[in-house]
Amino acid sequence: MVNIYTHPEDHQRLEPGSTFRFQCHSGLACFNQCCRQPTIILKPYDILRLRRRLGVTSTAFLARYTVRVMEEASGLPLRLLALAGEEAGGCPFLDAVQGCTVYEDRPAACRLFPVIQGSSLTEGVIHSDYFLKKLDFCQGLADGPPWTLEQWRIDQGLAPYDKCNDEWVAILLQQGARPPVHGAPPSAHLFELAVYDLDALRRFVLESAFASTHAITEEVAALLRQSDEALLRFGYAYARLVLGLAEAAQFQATLRRLAPSPGGS
Repeated sequence: MVNIYTHPEDHQRLEPGSTFRFQCHSGLACFNQCCRQPTIILKPYDILRLRRRLGVTSTAFLARYTVRVMEEASGLPLRLLALAGEEAGGCPFLDAVQGCTVYEDRPAACRLFPVIQGSSLTEGVIHSDYFLKKLDFCQGLADGPPWTLEQWRIDQGLAPYDKCNDEWVAILLQQGARPPVHGAPPSAHLFELAVYDLDALRRFVLESAFASTHAITEEVAALLRQSDEALLRFGYAYARLVLGLAEAAQFQATLRRLAPSPGGS
């Protein structure tokens, strides 16, 4: 099992004002070594970006590029990046000459490196902790400009990833805070559909009785056909509903917020 709480004792905790040095480039002898055996939890927006870049369906992407594991506290499924083996390059998107072939759409964990993030829930409030990952082989940590955590996050373009993944983190943490049960929650398969396999979710919602049962308007249906990001927001709301983290009225409120305004703005 894997968890998203991550409080490593062997790495340096980063406070908001603390700094670290880091610069990665092809001139380093260790270049791409961190991509040989990574453990990458793919968050929903990571999957959305990668499968769109590759031009494949989310169903095909999940089958080819991911491994399914269970999150330790919540019992909900996670998707890890499937590796090709260190001799074959590790990350399936790593080219020996080009380096990362999906760099513009690389996952949030890759963007954040050498920083790692853990999340926790305290009295209903989500907290994120950050640590500087210490790797003996990494020469990029020995030099480079100084970075604060916030400067690094801005430089690596993490804002849209946070915006689209924070609700996923919240669902996992809130489910994990419930009294433990044996095995996965009964609706774990619907959670998986709702947040990871967006193409299957789109078919499920728009090509079945679901739309009429849940009073999805034509305007919202059109938006869900066209926008992966809107479909993901819908998926989070549906995941909350099936897990019992939200009431039907809250789900309907999300649908109303998704509906385009009369003025089109």
